Amino acid sequence: MQTDFITGELSRWISNFNDNKALPFVTTSALIKLEDLEKFVAEIKKQQADSVRIYFLRLQTGETLPALALPLALPAGDIPKGCKWHEASSAFTQATIAMVPAKNFTIESDLTFAADDIVLNNMITTLMPGIPEKGTGLNPPSPTKAVTMVGTK
Repeated sequence: MQTDFITGELSRWISNFNDNKALPFVTTSALIKLEDLEKFVAEIKKQQADSVRIYFLRLQTGETLPALALPLALPAGDIPKGCKWHEASSAFTQATIAMVPAKNFTIESDLTFAADDIVLNNMITTLMPGIPEKGTGLNPPSPTKAVTMVGTK
């Protein structure tokens, strides 16, 4: 799901992750459609990006992403499994990722990477797992479909 977030909002979610390192990391994987990734790359190339930074973040419990409006409830009134965020604590959700465009990519002498996130008018283009009004794209702690590696025996 590609969307633009106000930098302060994204920073808060990043802090929710960084300031709570003792919380369990229950997300088993995050899936992004290739088509969405290709659109994201095309968009950030227009912004002169030369790299992508991947942030880990957590939402506050009960918070939803504005771009990921929950779909209508199922007949029993339940929220679809793919739209639920696992609670890692009473205050924060499971972890997710957010990819953002960056420029001025360098490799430092100690072999750490550095770059500047691209912010335009206090907004940052972001690609996260999910399909608007459908689900998060995050696997819950016990996915019902086993992960299979194509081409392995």
